Amino acid sequence: MSPDTTVQAPTATLPRNGAAPQRDQPLVALVGNPNAGKSTLFNAFTGARQHVGNWPGKTVDVKTGTVRWDGRPVTLVDLPGAYSLSAHSLEEVIARDFILEERPDVAIVVVDATNLERNLYLVVQVMELGVPVAIALNMMDQAEAEGTVIDVARLSQLLGVPVVPTVGTRRQGLADLLHKALTEARPQPRPVDYGLEAERELARLEPQVAALAPLGSPRHLALKLLEGDKEAMRALGDSSAADALRREAAAAAERIRSVYGDDAVLLIADRRYGYVHGLAHQVVRRSRGQQRSLTDRIDDVVASRLLGLPIFFGLMALVFKLTADASAPFVDWVDVLFNDVLARWAAAGLTGLAAPSWIISLAVDGVLAGVGGVLTFLPVLLVLYFCLAVLEDSGYMARAAFVMDRAMHALGLHGKSFIPLIVGFGCNVPGILATRTLEHRRDRILTGLLVPLMSCAARLPVYVIFAAAFFPRHTTAVIFSLYLLGIALAVVSGLVFQRTLFAHQRESLFVLELPPYRLPTLRGLLTHMWRHSQEFVVKAGTVILAASIIVWALLNLPVGARPEESLFGRGAGAVAPAFEPLGFGNWEATGALTTGLVAKEVVVSTMSVIYVGGERAGEPEPVDIAGDVRRVVLGLGQATLDAAKVVLSLFPGVNLLGDQPVEADTALGQALQRHFTPLSAAAFLVFVLLYAPCVATLAALRAEFGGRWAAFSFFYLLALAWLAGFVTYQVGGWLVGG
Repeated sequence: MSPDTTVQAPTATLPRNGAAPQRDQPLVALVGNPNAGKSTLFNAFTGARQHVGNWPGKTVDVKTGTVRWDGRPVTLVDLPGAYSLSAHSLEEVIARDFILEERPDVAIVVVDATNLERNLYLVVQVMELGVPVAIALNMMDQAEAEGTVIDVARLSQLLGVPVVPTVGTRRQGLADLLHKALTEARPQPRPVDYGLEAERELARLEPQVAALAPLGSPRHLALKLLEGDKEAMRALGDSSAADALRREAAAAAERIRSVYGDDAVLLIADRRYGYVHGLAHQVVRRSRGQQRSLTDRIDDVVASRLLGLPIFFGLMALVFKLTADASAPFVDWVDVLFNDVLARWAAAGLTGLAAPSWIISLAVDGVLAGVGGVLTFLPVLLVLYFCLAVLEDSGYMARAAFVMDRAMHALGLHGKSFIPLIVGFGCNVPGILATRTLEHRRDRILTGLLVPLMSCAARLPVYVIFAAAFFPRHTTAVIFSLYLLGIALAVVSGLVFQRTLFAHQRESLFVLELPPYRLPTLRGLLTHMWRHSQEFVVKAGTVILAASIIVWALLNLPVGARPEESLFGRGAGAVAPAFEPLGFGNWEATGALTTGLVAKEVVVSTMSVIYVGGERAGEPEPVDIAGDVRRVVLGLGQATLDAAKVVLSLFPGVNLLGDQPVEADTALGQALQRHFTPLSAAAFLVFVLLYAPCVATLAALRAEFGGRWAAFSFFYLLALAWLAGFVTYQVGGWLVGG
């Protein structure tokens, strides 16, 4: 089913819970365990018609999209993945509270058919919330391939809810799922019998709960009161009736304890697991002599103690090799498009309109040099995010966390903390936010302090332009070494922090799920690639555009002054002496680093304005539109052939760190060769790798951990970057003889 498909259904009144708010269109919530394929179904349903935003009053992103059904739009909400609704994590709180407060017309629980029993626990909890429920029995192809047979009709009959087999990656069963969810789903809030004594206590509590909280599910809230849930206690409000109900719930829990010898929370969980186990036993049949799955056989190698780490680092090296080499031809092409063709066309066009010289300079030397200089490296990010999407969608990223678990324990952390660090390679901000999945504040803060040491994609354009300009035969090795240096310093920092700042706090334990391996779909890979790269393009049109205009203005004030005597030059020059021991104590480099605090891509745009824009003076060159168009078209064709050769050449021998030069001969690269030496360029790259986080990352650190930790991160990383840059330049100079 494509995103534009209309799901036909007979005219019918949508099933609604009596407490649901009135809406213009149906609301469907997607719920499910992590790695059950929930997001795959959401993307298949909504396609491009989706957006990400914060649910009001919360700080977790909730994806929303639309799909047409019966000739009208349906709102689809992709809730955070959760194993249960017990509110042990922020994701569980969001999923539970959204269903309770928004009362969707139906909640579709996405279930991994290869792990039905484990996934059914969440199904039971969602049903107890009192909303209509439908089940998407996803990954049925994998279950069948493993010899697992599920009686779908029997499962639907036992639960009393529609159950639809789906294969999200192939878009199978989607139309049937949405149709049945919106026409057949009904509330079934009492799937589990908790035993005579517990049911008697629930019967006493439910009427009182309904009187105080009429919009929720009385049975669900009564269960939470028996469990002693603090959120449920607070939800009752402040009144004499609420106080009386709290006392009654505590007394009921004590009576259950006296009968069964266990707390009510253990009894409830035990009954749920027993129900789920019995249900799975009735509907799941596995073939005798079923062999170990392909996932298990692959994990014997990929997740082994001996080969796990070498495979991980080998894959990372391959990713950076592809990123640097396959994108290089497109970098050259985009550079010609922006810094040559469009620059000359803009200058000629504005001159023809008799525009003032300062307008021409702003457009060409400010906007095109700055924004174009950054967009030149969009191919780099597209390739990087495509490679990372392959690793994530295939299921390998979870193995990376598993493999790194032992190493992470040396830092006082565990493998689960490696997930935010991996996310930080794309962008440090979601890496910081990903620490919310860690249960203990100590783990969250320690991991958050290490995330900025993971080199985000915004730094990658700086690496590529400098490496291609100064180390063309070792571009991949230079870039990979920078990433390894960030990881190594994260290890050292973690060791120091756990023995100083967190010396008296113990590390926590965790259980990490390893999802089955899957073959990524091209559609999913392209969606992930563009969604991550889109932020880079948006920055180019907003933050980087504004920064380029400001830098250009400061470079041209006072009017007629030389660049080094401009407001920008004087301000940067005042700070420049601090960087002389690092080999780049000039106002141009210092100014670029300062503006890079806004966003690391701005380092490139600032240098483009200073060097490319500053050196592109005089009358505009004559414009040959036909010739330029032909050159651009032929250049794109050449880039596409060249990039294909790079990719194909990797696989016969897979020469990860070979000496084949990467020709990224951009205008900025040529300018840098006139202002840096290879040694000062290396020190500059090390400083960019480590120095203070951008303002967005600092804001995330402050929001998650407080201003004190954000300030500590800023000054600590600034000092570490200066020290590492100093060592690089001074020791490097000593090694090469001065």
